Amino acid sequence: MTPSQSSIGITSTSSSFSTRSNLLLSRLRPHQPQSRSFSGLSGTRASTAFVVKKEDECLWIPRHRHYLHTDTAATATDQAPLPPTKRPLIRYTPPGPAPTDQKHQTLTLYTITPIPESKLEDLREELFLQLVKFDITGRIYLAKDGINLHVCTPLQHAESLRSSLQTLVLDRFGKGPDGAIWNVSCDQPGERVFRKLKVAVKKQLVVDGRLNQWAIEDSEAPQYLEPEKFHARLDQVGDKALLIDMRNHFENEVGTFKTAVKMDCTTFKENMDLLDELLEGRDKSKEVLMVCTGGIRCSVSGRYLRQKGFEDVKMLKGGITSYGRYIKSKPEIKSHFVGKNFTFDGRRGERITEDVISSCHQCNTPHDNITNCANTRCHALFIQCPTCSQKWNNTCGPECHHAVETGCGPAASKPYDYHTQVRPGSLLTTEISKAA
Repeated sequence: MTPSQSSIGITSTSSSFSTRSNLLLSRLRPHQPQSRSFSGLSGTRASTAFVVKKEDECLWIPRHRHYLHTDTAATATDQAPLPPTKRPLIRYTPPGPAPTDQKHQTLTLYTITPIPESKLEDLREELFLQLVKFDITGRIYLAKDGINLHVCTPLQHAESLRSSLQTLVLDRFGKGPDGAIWNVSCDQPGERVFRKLKVAVKKQLVVDGRLNQWAIEDSEAPQYLEPEKFHARLDQVGDKALLIDMRNHFENEVGTFKTAVKMDCTTFKENMDLLDELLEGRDKSKEVLMVCTGGIRCSVSGRYLRQKGFEDVKMLKGGITSYGRYIKSKPEIKSHFVGKNFTFDGRRGERITEDVISSCHQCNTPHDNITNCANTRCHALFIQCPTCSQKWNNTCGPECHHAVETGCGPAASKPYDYHTQVRPGSLLTTEISKAA
């Protein structure tokens, strides 16, 4: 497309940029550059994407070798190529907050099924264009071994969302040998629990560090137990069976099954390494029970154990989210899970029982609300009680408090580090003790 063909066009030097993306861009009007402008160009040349507007809604268009323009005076100098991205993201941010009287449903879906790599980019764009219509926010990951999504939808669009996913994914590529695992949240929040919709193509659905060591299609599935049967099994075996919580340390800190082995890890790859250590030398005929948030980590790790020769691997179908709904529907039953089920969205957790099994990381008061440090350069994930939240202005300690208040100091410019973000304990303890 040339500049004269449309008031908003695209110049592309990448043959991989699909016709559908060109058409999408041609229907958009540019977002006014906020930090940097280029002669003859409209749109922001961002580090990861162009930011453009569609009917007052921000759309993040992936970094291919393409350029937005509204002015035929754009020159070759203006259009210096950007490095192409092989697996780009598409992001959508709804305009403004959701109506205060609007209910939402948080939904997860995963299925382990082969998807041809040649189809992933087209599927990514189809899903994005379809879900934007329904004001969906959340994360969708596509890979050659399946799909994993965690999204928030206005309640009135929940069935349309399910229908779209059924048509675009499940009917086309199948549900895989384990089936499609749907899950809905225990509550119906009155606001969006995600700020934007992100659709991404990944090399592997769940990064376990064993991409070339085993193949999902060559392994056997674990046995899936519905929440009622899983609960009954725990009633039978008590603490005699090996029950493994396959979540990260910050998840099991605020809630877990009473008899579960909790993994002290920050990534699923670390979790799989610990799993190997835990089961080394164990009789492979013995029963192994597994739980996680929604089920996908157990589906992957359970298949891994089956391939390694473990004969009796059982997992909680639908994960703790599904178990939580079961417990809430049966108030007469005593839950084997205590506390909160951590969620990777704005809620930071769903309460399953009233038990509080953790403490504020700053004063040790019993508390289980997880938050992020208000200093975005830190973004530490930690537990903070209301008193400490007020004292430290929603930050993790004195340095970040100073950074938020003044915009100055080392914490205002420190580099982001994931492992520090999810393991801020030593930092918190040191800073608070010094300030006391």
